[in-house]
Amino acid sequence: MTTTISPATAAAPEPALPEAGTPTPSKRRRFKRPPIGYAFAVVFLVTLTLMAFLADYLPFIPYPDAKILGPDGRPGRYEWGPSWTAWFGTDGVSGDVFSKTIYGARTSLQVGVFATVFGIVVGGALGVIAGYFRGWVDRVVMIITDCLLALPALLLAIILVNRLDDYRNDTEWLGWLSRKWQIVLTLGILATAPLARIVRAQTLSLREREFVLAARSIGAKPGRVMFREILPNLIPVILTVAFTGLSILIAAEGALAFLGLGVEVGTPTWGKLIDENRNKIDEAWWATMFPCLMLFLTVLSFNLIGDRLSRRFDIRQAGV
Repeated sequence: MTTTISPATAAAPEPALPEAGTPTPSKRRRFKRPPIGYAFAVVFLVTLTLMAFLADYLPFIPYPDAKILGPDGRPGRYEWGPSWTAWFGTDGVSGDVFSKTIYGARTSLQVGVFATVFGIVVGGALGVIAGYFRGWVDRVVMIITDCLLALPALLLAIILVNRLDDYRNDTEWLGWLSRKWQIVLTLGILATAPLARIVRAQTLSLREREFVLAARSIGAKPGRVMFREILPNLIPVILTVAFTGLSILIAAEGALAFLGLGVEVGTPTWGKLIDENRNKIDEAWWATMFPCLMLFLTVLSFNLIGDRLSRRFDIRQAGV
């Protein structure tokens, strides 16, 4: 029996087999280089955070109360600019500006992170409750947030810090509420309102999704629906707002310290360094400009990361 081969079949070449070790097109993964700004922000924040919280163990960072001596053995009061001995120069009390800037970063980051966590917990809970239950609960929460947003943020912060300071002095059981925690509580209250509004807007859209309706149809209680179905889908929104809001809170802490409402005496912060040395900016610019530069780069880095996350998750309500 003979086999007949058509001309089209005879002319078709056999498919070439891929060489050994050559990835197929479906398995090839193209490495996408992150933007320069985002990469800089991540590297800068990681480096700054490690240096700030490991400053006690790093040999090239002296203690903030250490005195820097010049070549002639005398303290350098504003006389020694940036050098190998003092990278950021010295200030009015012969202190190392670089050391105080790093230790100030520790204080600023702690205040910003704790205040952001407070705002996320309180504001996020209020936003989820208001968006899920709606009705009179939504109206009460929105009245509270509108009142907080109607007041100037800086003025409200000054009033809260002063009142908390008075309560601490008049009440014995508030003795633990130091100036640092007063600022954390104040900034956390300020962060509650915008976070609550953003989370509420997302919750209103999520409560009508199919998986939420399915959970409610099988008899799931509101607590389970909010914390098992809605809350996991709010994590991208919360992370985005957290990075953006953290930059604002760090700048606000610097503004309060600049106005004389900083943390305890002896604890360096960026705002306090700027306030203490601003009168000598013509003679010793380094004592003021380097803390300003670190504050600017930190706020910029958090904003870049927040903007990257907002575009990654397509979050349009991320502006605090």
